[in-house]
Amino acid sequence: MSMTNETIGVDKEADNTNFFIRFLKYFIPWKGDHASEVIRKIIFVGSIALFCVSLNQITDFLETDKDTLEYTAQVQSLEPDFTDDINFDKETSENENDEPESEERVVQDWAKELLERNEEVVGWIKIPGFVDSDGDEYINYPVLQHDDNDYYLTHNIDKEYYESGSIYADYVIPIDENGQADNITIYGHHMRKLGTSFTHLAEYKSGVDFLKKYPIIEFNTIYDSNEEYVIVSCFVAAITESQDNGQLFDYWRYRNFDQGDYKFDTWLDNITKASWYSCDVVCEEDDDYITLSTCSNEVANMRWVIVAKKLDESDDKEAILASYEEKDDQDIYFPQVWRNVWGNNKKYLGWSY
Repeated sequence: MSMTNETIGVDKEADNTNFFIRFLKYFIPWKGDHASEVIRKIIFVGSIALFCVSLNQITDFLETDKDTLEYTAQVQSLEPDFTDDINFDKETSENENDEPESEERVVQDWAKELLERNEEVVGWIKIPGFVDSDGDEYINYPVLQHDDNDYYLTHNIDKEYYESGSIYADYVIPIDENGQADNITIYGHHMRKLGTSFTHLAEYKSGVDFLKKYPIIEFNTIYDSNEEYVIVSCFVAAITESQDNGQLFDYWRYRNFDQGDYKFDTWLDNITKASWYSCDVVCEEDDDYITLSTCSNEVANMRWVIVAKKLDESDDKEAILASYEEKDDQDIYFPQVWRNVWGNNKKYLGWSY
């Protein structure tokens, strides 16, 4: 019997159809299947669906990470050049009996382009030398200040929604031409493996050798240039009384040290006893301070806090560096919620945890 090309084509089409039907019967519930076979097929189909959804979510997540890292690099590229600016203009007096020279807060040249982009920029923060594999500082950001402490949790410098948020200063006391708080709390997210924002502050948990390598934080308000702060305390903190047997060191409320119950001596005592390290930095009420605050992921709903004092001419940076020491765990105050998990011990799980 001879077969034409048309006959061969029909036979192949029939074979393909039969194969497709057998394929469907193997993976999809079919009339006449036993109950166990139906369950197997349902589980299989569900697994395929879950895999497809997960693959789509992973793809979206990777794309989001890529966009976030690209935007972070763009923002960090805005780093100003502070070298040509001065800290302030002075109004001089011709009469020796007049009041001493006053300091007029003048917006520095380096800040003007940033302010054109966002009028809520109030400064720039950087930890010099603490760099990634490309030589870029991990922490090198503009600092913003809104009229609450929520907005920049989810917005970037362009006021667009942004998962990493921005680095921002506590809103209660504005940083403006009239002055600033004695102690400015600066907030930033811990973004885990993404590594943006204040994530890498967690590395100060790794030991005193790391602190000795990066003890200086550069922070300039838009009225300052070339200011340096030296770290005086690193500690974990509770954020509610229920986390520490009804006690709470609400470090973020110590703004001006002459306000009500928030006195300098109380603040200094608390940041000293809770610090994982000690040093010979002399802290006085008239000094200026910054407090960096981010999440501490070794225990849920805790904060990792770094306090730094502005250096002046009387401070010896080399002597300060030499004075850093690791404190024994028994000499550190840990909130109860921390002790419930790790005992009276320091713990560092890595910056990406």
